[in-house]
Amino acid sequence: GKAIAAAIREEIKAEVDALKKAHDGRAPGLAVVIVGARKDSQTYVRMKRKACEEVGIVSFHKELPETATEEEVLDVVRGFNADNACHGILVQLPLPKH
Repeated sequence: GKAIAAAIREEIKAEVDALKKAHDGRAPGLAVVIVGARKDSQTYVRMKRKACEEVGIVSFHKELPETATEEEVLDVVRGFNADNACHGILVQLPLPKH
């Protein structure tokens, strides 16, 4: 499993490098929004950020309290959506029930 994962990361890194070359050095950007303080979700997001770093993807993240409203979450998503450096947005599940 680890060898396969490393090979996949190398392939992705090569693709990211090609994208950078084709776009004046701009790296792809991935944003993650996490709501609440679940340890398992925080660990998973930390792993995503580390994986992005390993392959050259710029990582953005925003942590919101468990009490965040749907509108507050959507505002963060809209902000990332308006950012030209951000090319993908992940909202970490599960979201707290309100």
